Amino acid sequence: AVKFVRLYMRVLALLGQEGRFAAILSIANLVIAGAQFAEPVLFGKVIDTLTGAQSNPSAEAWNRLILLLAAWVGFGLFSIVAGTLIALYADRLAHRQRHCVLSDYFQHILELPVAYHGDIHSGRLIKVMLQGTDSLWGLWVGFFRDHLSSFLMFFVLLPLSLLMNWRLALVLIVLTAIFGVLTAWIMRRSEGLQTLVEEHYSELAARASDTVGNIALVHSFARVEAEVSGLKNVINKLLAAQIPVLSWWALISVLTRASTTITILSIIIIGAVLNFRGVVTVGEIVTFMGFAAMLIDKLQNSVSFTNRLFTEEPRLQQFFDVL
Repeated sequence: AVKFVRLYMRVLALLGQEGRFAAILSIANLVIAGAQFAEPVLFGKVIDTLTGAQSNPSAEAWNRLILLLAAWVGFGLFSIVAGTLIALYADRLAHRQRHCVLSDYFQHILELPVAYHGDIHSGRLIKVMLQGTDSLWGLWVGFFRDHLSSFLMFFVLLPLSLLMNWRLALVLIVLTAIFGVLTAWIMRRSEGLQTLVEEHYSELAARASDTVGNIALVHSFARVEAEVSGLKNVINKLLAAQIPVLSWWALISVLTRASTTITILSIIIIGAVLNFRGVVTVGEIVTFMGFAAMLIDKLQNSVSFTNRLFTEEPRLQQFFDVL
Protein backbone atom coordinates (compact mmCIF):
# COMPACT_ATOMS: atom_id res chain seq x y z
CA ALA A 1 0.00 0.00 0.00
CA VAL A 2 2.83 2.38 0.87
CA LYS A 3 4.48 1.68 -2.48
CA PHE A 4 1.30 2.56 -4.38
CA VAL A 5 0.80 5.75 -2.35
CA ARG A 6 4.37 6.86 -3.11
CA LEU A 7 3.91 6.08 -6.78
CA TYR A 8 0.65 8.02 -6.92
CA MET A 9 2.21 11.00 -5.15
CA ARG A 10 4.98 10.98 -7.74
CA VAL A 11 2.38 10.93 -10.52
CA LEU A 12 0.65 13.98 -9.03
CA ALA A 13 4.01 15.72 -8.47
CA LEU A 14 4.57 15.62 -12.25
CA LEU A 15 1.73 18.12 -12.64
CA GLY A 16 4.54 20.60 -12.03
CA GLN A 17 3.70 24.11 -13.20
CA GLU A 18 0.00 23.21 -13.32
CA GLY A 19 0.03 22.91 -9.53
CA ARG A 20 -1.98 26.08 -8.84
CA PHE A 21 -4.69 25.12 -11.32
CA ALA A 22 -4.72 21.61 -9.84
CA ALA A 23 -5.27 23.12 -6.37
CA ILE A 24 -8.31 25.06 -7.65
CA LEU A 25 -9.79 21.89 -9.12
CA SER A 26 -9.17 20.08 -5.83
CA ILE A 27 -11.07 22.74 -3.87
CA ALA A 28 -13.91 22.50 -6.40
CA ASN A 29 -14.07 18.74 -5.78
CA LEU A 30 -14.39 19.35 -2.05
CA VAL A 31 -17.32 21.72 -2.64
CA ILE A 32 -19.03 19.16 -4.89
CA ALA A 33 -18.60 16.46 -2.23
CA GLY A 34 -20.46 18.68 0.23
CA ALA A 35 -23.21 19.42 -2.30
CA GLN A 36 -23.69 15.72 -3.07
CA PHE A 37 -23.94 14.95 0.65
CA ALA A 38 -26.78 17.50 0.97
CA GLU A 39 -29.00 15.80 -1.61
CA PRO A 40 -29.91 12.61 0.31
CA VAL A 41 -30.28 14.70 3.51
CA LEU A 42 -32.80 16.95 1.76
CA PHE A 43 -34.59 13.89 0.35
CA GLY A 44 -35.02 12.51 3.86
CA LYS A 45 -36.31 15.89 5.11
CA VAL A 46 -38.84 15.92 2.25
CA ILE A 47 -40.10 12.45 3.23
CA ASP A 48 -40.47 13.46 6.89
CA THR A 49 -42.27 16.68 5.89
CA LEU A 50 -44.67 14.77 3.64
CA THR A 51 -45.35 12.22 6.38
CA GLY A 52 -46.05 14.99 8.88
CA ALA A 53 -48.24 16.90 6.43
CA GLN A 54 -50.44 13.85 5.84
CA SER A 55 -51.32 13.57 9.53
CA ASN A 56 -51.43 17.33 10.19
CA PRO A 57 -51.67 19.39 6.95
CA SER A 58 -50.84 23.07 7.29
CA ALA A 59 -49.57 26.00 5.22
CA GLU A 60 -46.33 25.98 7.21
CA ALA A 61 -45.65 22.33 6.30
CA TRP A 62 -46.21 22.95 2.60
CA ASN A 63 -44.01 26.06 2.64
CA ARG A 64 -41.28 23.99 4.28
CA LEU A 65 -41.74 21.35 1.60
CA ILE A 66 -41.38 23.91 -1.21
CA LEU A 67 -38.19 25.31 0.34
CA LEU A 68 -36.70 21.83 0.71
CA LEU A 69 -37.52 20.94 -2.91
CA ALA A 70 -36.05 24.24 -4.14
CA ALA A 71 -32.86 23.62 -2.16
CA TRP A 72 -32.68 20.06 -3.52
CA VAL A 73 -33.01 21.29 -7.10
CA GLY A 74 -30.39 23.98 -6.45
CA PHE A 75 -27.83 21.55 -5.05
CA GLY A 76 -28.51 19.12 -7.90
CA LEU A 77 -28.02 21.74 -10.61
CA PHE A 78 -24.88 23.03 -8.91
CA SER A 79 -23.39 19.52 -8.81
CA ILE A 80 -24.14 18.96 -12.51
CA VAL A 81 -22.70 22.29 -13.69
CA ALA A 82 -19.65 22.16 -11.40
CA GLY A 83 -18.95 18.52 -12.31
CA THR A 84 -19.08 19.35 -16.03
CA LEU A 85 -16.67 22.27 -15.63
CA ILE A 86 -14.25 20.19 -13.56
CA ALA A 87 -14.26 17.41 -16.17
CA LEU A 88 -13.66 19.93 -18.98
CA TYR A 89 -10.74 21.71 -17.32
CA ALA A 90 -9.25 18.48 -15.93
CA ASP A 91 -9.06 17.15 -19.50
CA ARG A 92 -7.30 20.31 -20.68
CA LEU A 93 -4.84 20.25 -17.78
CA ALA A 94 -4.01 16.57 -18.28
CA HIS A 95 -3.47 16.94 -22.04
CA ARG A 96 -1.18 19.95 -21.64
CA GLN A 97 0.93 18.30 -18.97
CA ARG A 98 1.04 14.97 -20.82
CA HIS A 99 2.70 16.59 -23.84
CA CYS A 100 5.03 18.57 -21.60
CA VAL A 101 6.21 15.41 -19.77
CA LEU A 102 6.52 13.51 -23.06
CA SER A 103 8.85 16.15 -24.52
CA ASP A 104 10.89 16.22 -21.29
CA TYR A 105 11.23 12.43 -21.39
CA PHE A 106 12.28 12.52 -25.06
CA GLN A 107 14.94 15.12 -24.32
CA HIS A 108 16.10 13.08 -21.33
CA ILE A 109 16.68 9.86 -23.30
CA LEU A 110 18.54 11.77 -26.02
CA GLU A 111 20.89 13.19 -23.38
CA LEU A 112 21.59 9.80 -21.79
CA PRO A 113 25.09 8.41 -22.52
CA VAL A 114 25.66 6.13 -25.53
CA ALA A 115 26.58 3.27 -23.18
CA TYR A 116 23.05 3.34 -21.74
CA HIS A 117 21.49 3.04 -25.20
CA GLY A 118 23.78 0.11 -25.95
CA ASP A 119 22.27 -1.83 -23.05
CA ILE A 120 18.59 -1.16 -23.74
CA HIS A 121 16.46 -1.62 -26.84
CA SER A 122 15.24 1.58 -28.51
CA GLY A 123 11.80 0.03 -29.09
CA ARG A 124 11.48 -0.55 -25.34
CA LEU A 125 12.35 3.11 -24.63
CA ILE A 126 9.67 4.35 -27.05
CA LYS A 127 7.13 1.90 -25.58
CA VAL A 128 7.94 3.13 -22.07
CA MET A 129 7.57 6.76 -23.22
CA LEU A 130 4.18 6.28 -24.90
CA GLN A 131 2.67 3.95 -22.31
CA GLY A 132 4.05 5.99 -19.41
CA THR A 133 2.60 9.29 -20.60
CA ASP A 134 -0.71 7.58 -21.45
CA SER A 135 -0.84 6.23 -17.89
CA LEU A 136 -0.04 9.63 -16.42
CA TRP A 137 -2.77 11.29 -18.49
CA GLY A 138 -5.37 8.72 -17.44
CA LEU A 139 -4.54 9.01 -13.76
CA TRP A 140 -4.56 12.83 -13.83
CA VAL A 141 -7.96 12.95 -15.52
CA GLY A 142 -9.36 10.28 -13.22
CA PHE A 143 -8.01 12.07 -10.15
CA PHE A 144 -9.91 15.30 -10.82
CA ARG A 145 -13.02 13.72 -12.34
CA ASP A 146 -13.73 10.89 -9.90
CA HIS A 147 -11.00 9.79 -7.53
CA LEU A 148 -10.55 12.95 -5.47
CA SER A 149 -14.29 13.48 -4.96
CA SER A 150 -14.65 9.82 -4.01
CA PHE A 151 -11.94 10.04 -1.35
CA LEU A 152 -13.28 13.35 -0.06
CA MET A 153 -16.76 11.84 0.16
CA PHE A 154 -15.53 9.30 2.70
CA PHE A 155 -14.17 12.09 4.90
CA VAL A 156 -17.34 14.17 4.48
CA LEU A 157 -20.07 11.53 4.46
CA LEU A 158 -18.99 9.16 7.22
CA PRO A 159 -18.30 11.75 9.97
CA LEU A 160 -21.48 13.73 9.20
CA SER A 161 -23.56 10.56 9.07
CA LEU A 162 -22.38 9.80 12.62
CA LEU A 163 -23.75 13.15 13.75
CA MET A 164 -27.09 12.44 12.08
CA ASN A 165 -27.64 8.93 13.44
CA TRP A 166 -24.72 7.00 14.87
CA ARG A 167 -26.57 3.65 14.80
CA LEU A 168 -27.17 3.65 11.05
CA ALA A 169 -23.77 5.28 10.46
CA LEU A 170 -22.03 2.37 12.19
CA VAL A 171 -23.66 -0.01 9.70
CA LEU A 172 -22.14 2.00 6.83
CA ILE A 173 -18.71 2.16 8.46
CA VAL A 174 -18.52 -1.55 9.30
CA LEU A 175 -19.61 -2.69 5.85
CA THR A 176 -17.22 -0.21 4.18
CA ALA A 177 -14.32 -1.48 6.30
CA ILE A 178 -15.09 -5.11 5.39
CA PHE A 179 -15.26 -4.23 1.70
CA GLY A 180 -11.96 -2.31 1.90
CA VAL A 181 -10.11 -5.14 3.65
CA LEU A 182 -11.30 -7.77 1.14
CA THR A 183 -10.37 -5.53 -1.80
CA ALA A 184 -6.88 -4.90 -0.40
CA TRP A 185 -6.36 -8.63 0.09
CA ILE A 186 -7.35 -9.43 -3.51
CA MET A 187 -5.08 -6.67 -4.85
CA ARG A 188 -2.16 -8.03 -2.86
CA ARG A 189 -2.70 -11.53 -4.26
CA SER A 190 -2.61 -10.34 -7.87
CA GLU A 191 0.18 -7.74 -7.63
CA GLY A 192 3.05 -10.01 -8.68
CA LEU A 193 1.03 -11.47 -11.55
CA GLN A 194 0.41 -8.05 -13.11
CA THR A 195 4.12 -7.21 -12.95
CA LEU A 196 4.83 -10.42 -14.88
CA VAL A 197 2.22 -9.41 -17.47
CA GLU A 198 4.01 -6.11 -18.11
CA GLU A 199 7.34 -7.90 -18.50
CA HIS A 200 5.80 -10.03 -21.25
CA TYR A 201 4.38 -6.88 -22.91
CA SER A 202 7.89 -5.37 -22.95
CA GLU A 203 9.30 -8.56 -24.44
CA LEU A 204 6.54 -8.51 -27.06
CA ALA A 205 7.33 -4.89 -28.05
CA ALA A 206 11.09 -5.53 -28.24
CA ARG A 207 10.70 -8.69 -30.33
CA ALA A 208 8.24 -7.11 -32.77
CA SER A 209 10.41 -4.00 -33.11
CA ASP A 210 13.52 -6.12 -33.77
CA THR A 211 11.77 -8.17 -36.44
CA VAL A 212 10.23 -5.23 -38.30
CA GLY A 213 13.47 -3.23 -38.03
CA ASN A 214 15.40 -6.07 -39.68
CA ILE A 215 12.76 -7.10 -42.19
CA ALA A 216 15.32 -7.51 -45.02
CA LEU A 217 17.32 -10.06 -42.99
CA VAL A 218 14.14 -11.88 -42.01
CA HIS A 219 13.22 -12.35 -45.68
CA SER A 220 16.73 -13.21 -46.82
CA PHE A 221 17.02 -16.01 -44.25
CA ALA A 222 13.36 -17.12 -44.75
CA ARG A 223 12.55 -16.60 -41.08
CA VAL A 224 9.04 -15.17 -41.40
CA GLU A 225 7.35 -18.28 -39.98
CA ALA A 226 9.94 -18.63 -37.23
CA GLU A 227 9.50 -15.00 -36.12
CA VAL A 228 5.71 -15.28 -36.16
CA SER A 229 5.94 -18.48 -34.15
CA GLY A 230 8.25 -16.80 -31.63
CA LEU A 231 5.86 -13.88 -31.26
CA LYS A 232 2.93 -16.25 -30.68
CA ASN A 233 4.89 -17.97 -27.92
CA VAL A 234 5.35 -14.63 -26.15
CA ILE A 235 1.62 -13.90 -26.56
CA ASN A 236 0.74 -17.28 -25.04
CA LYS A 237 2.95 -16.54 -22.02
CA LEU A 238 1.33 -13.13 -21.71
CA LEU A 239 -2.19 -14.61 -21.74
CA ALA A 240 -1.21 -17.29 -19.24
CA ALA A 241 -0.12 -14.55 -16.83
CA GLN A 242 -3.03 -12.18 -17.59
CA ILE A 243 -5.98 -14.56 -17.15
CA PRO A 244 -5.44 -15.18 -13.40
CA VAL A 245 -5.29 -11.40 -12.86
CA LEU A 246 -8.58 -10.96 -14.74
CA SER A 247 -10.15 -13.64 -12.51
CA TRP A 248 -9.18 -11.71 -9.37
CA TRP A 249 -10.57 -8.47 -10.84
CA ALA A 250 -13.83 -10.23 -11.73
CA LEU A 251 -14.08 -11.29 -8.07
CA ILE A 252 -13.75 -7.65 -7.00
CA SER A 253 -16.54 -6.69 -9.41
CA VAL A 254 -18.84 -9.34 -7.90
CA LEU A 255 -17.87 -8.24 -4.40
CA THR A 256 -18.74 -4.62 -5.22
CA ARG A 257 -22.18 -5.50 -6.57
CA ALA A 258 -22.93 -7.75 -3.62
CA SER A 259 -21.92 -5.02 -1.18
CA THR A 260 -24.51 -2.68 -2.75
CA THR A 261 -27.37 -5.08 -2.06
CA ILE A 262 -26.10 -6.07 1.39
CA THR A 263 -25.57 -2.47 2.54
CA ILE A 264 -28.97 -1.15 1.41
CA LEU A 265 -30.76 -4.23 2.77
CA SER A 266 -28.99 -3.82 6.12
CA ILE A 267 -30.02 -0.16 6.31
CA ILE A 268 -33.66 -1.07 5.61
CA ILE A 269 -33.82 -3.92 8.16
CA ILE A 270 -31.97 -2.14 10.98
CA GLY A 271 -33.75 1.13 10.18
CA ALA A 272 -37.16 -0.57 10.39
CA VAL A 273 -36.31 -2.03 13.80
CA LEU A 274 -35.10 1.35 15.06
CA ASN A 275 -38.19 3.06 13.62
CA PHE A 276 -40.47 0.74 15.60
CA ARG A 277 -38.52 1.75 18.72
CA GLY A 278 -39.00 5.44 17.87
CA VAL A 279 -35.32 6.38 17.52
CA VAL A 280 -35.24 6.76 13.71
CA THR A 281 -37.65 8.51 11.37
CA VAL A 282 -38.69 7.24 7.95
CA GLY A 283 -36.87 10.20 6.41
CA GLU A 284 -33.64 9.22 8.15
CA ILE A 285 -33.93 5.68 6.79
CA VAL A 286 -34.40 7.10 3.28
CA THR A 287 -31.43 9.45 3.83
CA PHE A 288 -29.16 6.60 4.86
CA MET A 289 -30.33 4.50 1.91
CA GLY A 290 -29.16 7.44 -0.23
CA PHE A 291 -25.90 7.52 1.72
CA ALA A 292 -25.45 3.78 1.14
CA ALA A 293 -26.04 4.08 -2.62
CA MET A 294 -23.66 7.08 -2.78
CA LEU A 295 -21.04 5.31 -0.69
CA ILE A 296 -21.14 2.17 -2.84
CA ASP A 297 -20.83 4.32 -5.97
CA LYS A 298 -17.75 5.99 -4.49
CA LEU A 299 -16.39 2.61 -3.46
CA GLN A 300 -16.78 1.42 -7.05
CA ASN A 301 -14.88 4.51 -8.22
CA SER A 302 -12.19 3.78 -5.64
CA VAL A 303 -11.93 0.16 -6.79
CA SER A 304 -11.76 1.31 -10.41
CA PHE A 305 -8.98 3.72 -9.44
CA THR A 306 -7.14 0.99 -7.51
CA ASN A 307 -7.45 -1.38 -10.46
CA ARG A 308 -6.12 1.26 -12.81
CA LEU A 309 -3.20 2.21 -10.59
CA PHE A 310 -2.47 -1.48 -10.06
CA THR A 311 -2.47 -2.06 -13.83
CA GLU A 312 -0.41 1.02 -14.61
CA GLU A 313 2.13 0.51 -11.78
CA PRO A 314 4.65 -1.57 -13.79
CA ARG A 315 4.45 0.88 -16.73
CA LEU A 316 4.86 3.90 -14.49
CA GLN A 317 7.72 2.24 -12.64
CA GLN A 318 9.54 1.61 -15.94
CA PHE A 319 8.88 5.25 -16.92
CA PHE A 320 10.30 6.60 -13.64
CA ASP A 321 13.25 4.19 -13.85
CA VAL A 322 14.28 5.72 -17.18
CA LEU A 323 13.88 9.23 -15.76
